[in-house]
Amino acid sequence: MAEKDWKQIWERKGHSASQQDDYSIADLFTADGFDGALGKISEASRNYIKTTVREKLGIAVGNRILEVGCGAGAVLALLADSGALLSGVDFSAPHIEIARRALPAMDFKVAEAAKLPFGDAMFDGVFSNGVFLYFPDLQYAQKAVEELIRVATPSAAILILDNPDAATKEECIAARRAAGASLTPEHLYYPRDFFREIAEANGRHAVFSPQEMPDYGNAAFRYNVLLAPK
Repeated sequence: MAEKDWKQIWERKGHSASQQDDYSIADLFTADGFDGALGKISEASRNYIKTTVREKLGIAVGNRILEVGCGAGAVLALLADSGALLSGVDFSAPHIEIARRALPAMDFKVAEAAKLPFGDAMFDGVFSNGVFLYFPDLQYAQKAVEELIRVATPSAAILILDNPDAATKEECIAARRAAGASLTPEHLYYPRDFFREIAEANGRHAVFSPQEMPDYGNAAFRYNVLLAPK
């Protein structure tokens, strides 16, 4: 029977990957699902993610940084040498188990993006990478964005990477189908106004940029958004 629920899919992936004894960064990215038809991650792709997150968030030594939807900790592993205090949350307990084993110096919790287990204004930077496409609907996604804003300090940048673009939905579906990707369940697609309106309602400014990750087949159908302080 085909899996039709993203949580079921991710927990299966996590259980499978958790059988290893040690993990390279490439292993962590595979565990985090970057192994699909259009979603493979190369070393150049990883360098793009690392540079983009560090520069957009302005990460400095001692900053408190949170990744929402961290999976097995692949992106946080890229930031391990930044000198920041790194934390991650994910709804998949098997992935958090991997992250804790692979990156014992970091803080990981099992939690929903729409209900983060932190107080207000705790983090100097908050980001999410390739996660919003798995949310069930825009109502849940709105709660998640509002949670990212709530736990960030007023001066913190919030970066949401790799969002499926509603404007290119049909082209994306066709490309994924041609590449042999499963379309069940389907990804969630976002109009830019979704982020723009939430940002404005919370005293922030939405800054959009193209997804320019090299060697990444999904890039043409995705965009990034920075929720910047006004």
